[in-house]
Amino acid sequence: MPKKAPTAPRKTIRGTPEPAAVALQTPTPQTPQTPPELDAAYFARLIDERMEHTREQISTLTAVIREVTLAAKDIPADDEHDPEGTTVSVERANEVALLAAAETSLLELMEARERLNTDSYGICERCGTAIPTARLEIRPETRFCVECASARRR
Repeated sequence: MPKKAPTAPRKTIRGTPEPAAVALQTPTPQTPQTPPELDAAYFARLIDERMEHTREQISTLTAVIREVTLAAKDIPADDEHDPEGTTVSVERANEVALLAAAETSLLELMEARERLNTDSYGICERCGTAIPTARLEIRPETRFCVECASARRR
């Protein structure tokens, strides 16, 4: 839709000028940039270390799930009377949940590394302010400042 051009004020019936139409300016979206005081090399190493650790967790959990699944094959199909039956299925469910969490964490770390590579790391995705360095050291994959993260949980 074209923008309205400003016009001269018109006279109303009472003789007072009518306010001119105001042209709305759409804000130009700016890509937030990594704060200059942020040590990008340090956070690159930190994210890479966390990604490697998470990959090791995924590998370990996958092996444990495989072992638990193989062990479940040795258990009789009628586990209603077998006290070990529910233990194996609960253990497998716990390991699968841990695996899903580790995979999600790895994806978030990979996205954080991409933001670091594209110079948009350390900026809150909600309010656009710089995320404190201490928060990034604890959770290098975070995308939100403390205030916005707590507001999202409510």
